[in-house]
Amino acid sequence: MMYPFLSAILPALNPAQVPEITVAEFDALAEEHLPAKLTVKMRSWDDPSKPAQLPVYTEMRRFMACMNYRIAVIRAEKLKLNADFEVPENLYGEIDYALASAVKASPADREKLLDAALWYKLDDLEIGHEMDFEHLCIYRIRLAVLQKYAVRGSGNAVANFEAALDKLAQKFNEP
Repeated sequence: MMYPFLSAILPALNPAQVPEITVAEFDALAEEHLPAKLTVKMRSWDDPSKPAQLPVYTEMRRFMACMNYRIAVIRAEKLKLNADFEVPENLYGEIDYALASAVKASPADREKLLDAALWYKLDDLEIGHEMDFEHLCIYRIRLAVLQKYAVRGSGNAVANFEAALDKLAQKFNEP
């Protein structure tokens, strides 16, 4: 298969940087180098309503369900709701660490901490899959996580802020 070749031409991903490639560009590359059946399986991550077709996706869905569950428990405690929560079947230390760190963080920093927990879980899942199909699936998930920050940091906020300042300045300068 072409997994090693495709893995070798992909840019490295760093959680602290905007990716050099988008999910759409990655999908186009995958379509060039992989059979159509595999690209369909790879894209199955995008539809959580359908059963996961790959073990890595199954495990990531479990992980994310556990994370959402733990967040719900914390919110219920904070809101003083007396809801009984059952202990989930899987406990993940990454989630506990991220949530403990997020207690005093801003909402944006909380999201980054939770994404860091997701990133660490992907690191664990990637062991032994350096140049195979599962590596490409993990790469795609990482790319999707990073891409949401790329969209936010596109410069629109600065332009909007400057436009708002200009409007305020005009109002104060009017007689």
